[in-house]
Amino acid sequence: MNAQQLFHIFFFVYAINRKLKTLLSASCLLVCLLWCTASQAQTFVHPGGLHTLTDLNRMKAKVAAGEHPWIDSWNVMITDWQAQNTYTAVPYTNIGGSGNRQRASQDAHAAYLNTIRWYVTGDVSYADCAVRICNAWANTVNQVASGELFQLPINNFMQAAELLRTYPGWAAADIAKFKTMALTYFYPACHNSLAQCGLPSSWDSPFASSIMGIGVFCDDAAKFNEAVTYFKTGAGNGSILKVVSQPSGQVTEMGRDMVHANIGLSCLAEMCQTAKNQTNFGLDLYGYSSNRLLAGFEYYCQYNLNHPVTWVPTNTCDNDNFLGISYYNARGFLTNNPTFEMVYNHYGVVKGLSTPYVKAMAQLARPETQNADFFGYGTFTHSLNAAASPYLPYPVPATPTALVAKPAASKVYLEWTGPGGDVANGYNILRSTTAGGPYTSIGSWTNNTLTTYTDWAVTNGTTYYYKVSANNQSGTSGTSGEASAQPVATTVSLPTGWTTKDIGSTTTVGSAGYGNVVNNTFVVNGSGSGMGGTSDSFTYTYGMVTGDFIITAHMAVTNWAWTGGDKAGLQIRESLDPGARMLTVYQGELGNRFTGFLTRATAGVTSTFQGGNKFSFSPWYRLQRSGNIFTAYQSTDGITYQIIGTSTLAINSTCYVGLAVCAGATGSFSNVTYENVAISGATLQPVPDGTYKIIARHSGKALDVSGASTADGANVQQWPYGGGGNQQWTLTHLGGGQYKIIGVGSGKSLDVANNSTADGANVDIWSYSGNNNQRFTFASTGGGYYRITPVHSGKALDVAGISTADGANVHQWSYNGTNNQQWLIVAPATATARIGATEVTPEINTGEVGTGHVIIYPNPAADQVTVRLGKDFEKGAMITVRDSNGRLLSTLPVKGAEHVLKLGKLSFGIYFIEVSDGTKSITKKLLRN
Repeated sequence: MNAQQLFHIFFFVYAINRKLKTLLSASCLLVCLLWCTASQAQTFVHPGGLHTLTDLNRMKAKVAAGEHPWIDSWNVMITDWQAQNTYTAVPYTNIGGSGNRQRASQDAHAAYLNTIRWYVTGDVSYADCAVRICNAWANTVNQVASGELFQLPINNFMQAAELLRTYPGWAAADIAKFKTMALTYFYPACHNSLAQCGLPSSWDSPFASSIMGIGVFCDDAAKFNEAVTYFKTGAGNGSILKVVSQPSGQVTEMGRDMVHANIGLSCLAEMCQTAKNQTNFGLDLYGYSSNRLLAGFEYYCQYNLNHPVTWVPTNTCDNDNFLGISYYNARGFLTNNPTFEMVYNHYGVVKGLSTPYVKAMAQLARPETQNADFFGYGTFTHSLNAAASPYLPYPVPATPTALVAKPAASKVYLEWTGPGGDVANGYNILRSTTAGGPYTSIGSWTNNTLTTYTDWAVTNGTTYYYKVSANNQSGTSGTSGEASAQPVATTVSLPTGWTTKDIGSTTTVGSAGYGNVVNNTFVVNGSGSGMGGTSDSFTYTYGMVTGDFIITAHMAVTNWAWTGGDKAGLQIRESLDPGARMLTVYQGELGNRFTGFLTRATAGVTSTFQGGNKFSFSPWYRLQRSGNIFTAYQSTDGITYQIIGTSTLAINSTCYVGLAVCAGATGSFSNVTYENVAISGATLQPVPDGTYKIIARHSGKALDVSGASTADGANVQQWPYGGGGNQQWTLTHLGGGQYKIIGVGSGKSLDVANNSTADGANVDIWSYSGNNNQRFTFASTGGGYYRITPVHSGKALDVAGISTADGANVHQWSYNGTNNQQWLIVAPATATARIGATEVTPEINTGEVGTGHVIIYPNPAADQVTVRLGKDFEKGAMITVRDSNGRLLSTLPVKGAEHVLKLGKLSFGIYFIEVSDGTKSITKKLLRN
């Protein structure tokens, strides 16, 4: 009934009223008119979900005519495994939950596609297949939906069923049973979930879309209107002004990732299309709030076409705290949103509005396919005008330019500039190990617009040469200019000032490597059970700084153990005690994706928590100290940083700062690659404060106070390390890279006699006065060794005459780089805190070796190492050498006390030397440098 008919009815009744002079009042007539209007407005159009009969007839006609682009999409669609009339459903009693919902969505997709194939071809075997699928679920489901994302298959099934009702072969009793399933088991779950705010838009929007589908299929106006009201003003994150949270079109859940942002947008688009097809309701949800949905799709597509967008930090009602766009998670994938054509055809073709980015994405995805959550094939089902939706849409794209290859740790990063005009839907990556080729394809795609690529299949130390070409539906461009890079392996030698230590109790030893690529790359293999609470247990790669500073790092790659307790990030500590006061910004917890900021304000007291983005993928972190104010930041691109939180904490001016990784479980590891690691505003101490033994590189002997004297002027010499206080030294940073070196046994300072600057001036101990002849700097010479320089003279601590003898004198001498001027700094308590390299215990030849013992020296070693055996092994033993991965390298049967192993064929790194006599074995760790 139309408006003209209503008008005639009104005046017919009015005329009767005047003619018969009844008691009908004007108000009665108005009530009658309103009743007729309301009755008319609440009458549903069927089919009236995503498609109407007009749409189905258009699809059928276009296939019959073989017109483009419909026929191209049709030819793809009929090859879909879910579009076959042999498809068999696998129903569950509950449509939700892991496994259930995925299979339910597949079955709904199959019902939808088979229904379309029936209507277009007239072959009822396809419709009968769709009927079998829908009946199977209607006859099986007997539980109110529950579990994760059950609303997605409900939304799919309601749209599929609405289309299938056009098939006369679907019995009325079966349709009624499907309605009962929808009203009894689907609707309550969706309705109850919308009554609260605590879920992301990718959950809330499909609840509303499902309710709208239930309302249409079941002819239930109340439910349909419930969905419409939620679309406009719903309190949850799935309403239009929450999904598209800014007039700019900012899509809130793009702060999580592109896949979930797609779900909210696409469900709202389906609601708009369904409301449009229910013509009797007179709704234009597409146009609501000045075409807010279009703004969201344009923003989404603009970003995914690699154009910049602005972002306003948004904290949703479920406290997701989206500080920025999730750059590293699924940007550019054309298959993330198979509703481009539906949105483009309404806004661009029907309404004639400007849709540059949605139009470009639709054209690049054409013929549009589907994904797990949405039907897709919009090129076939939604295209309205061949001229507006050309296929093939483009000429061959122009050649990419500005290709750059960047070396990284065990990989190469590529980036380039694509052809202008948003005309490439993918790229080809060509690689060679020879400049100029020949080249081999190592990557090719047509479903992603990103202009970056990471080559993981590399051999470190090999130079690779690359070229790139662009793809679209019309063909492939020419190849770009050549770029080259050489990936590197991380080494056990860390930069000056950095070291690695396990904090707290750990059952496995963590480690770290370094590569001078991507603005400083550290790979930390972390142990330990946790960070936070009252104490910590994790692996720490750190240095010491004094005063204000900023540390920044990008967590480029994580290989989590997925135990749920993994954490990794940046940390500042007052000391290395496990319960020390500390501040940490980290990624971890649920799915290892939350960002948090921990503060332990009092030693041994539970840490407090401030939350960052709940969905952090490959984040950039920053910690800043300004006096006693510490601020944690987070970024998704390393350019724009947002504050997570601030803590005020009066910790020591000199503190520890670095990279923290914990595995979250006993006996496991979490491996994290940090790139772009930088400390600004301060300089790392070359050596952390602490007590050490100091070992001469050439002899393997210790810096020693002669006779264990405590007198001023007592001589300093080299001597085999025996563990006495006269061979242990406490280093304290004085600022500016300068240290005082105090003997543990004497309490006096290492000193250049008489403040002399001459070569050969003697080194002794003396009461500390703070003069420059009692101040020293440490400069790394590689491999964990240091040159030790008296500040007043600029010369080096030197073992006279390069002697290896016990008691050889230590004096100062002009630096010439020989091994008698290089020193290893080792913590004596654990013999493992080697500075600047993977921790190795130097073994010193002390003459007699105890029964059953083994000593190796020097350690680290360059060309050879001596293995000294105890008496129990002298009668016969097997010496085995393995690399750090446990691979057997050599075996040597021996007899006697001392044996020399040549190391010339071994690359630099960590090795394990095992001595066994069949009844017992001892293993020693060796660093070859």
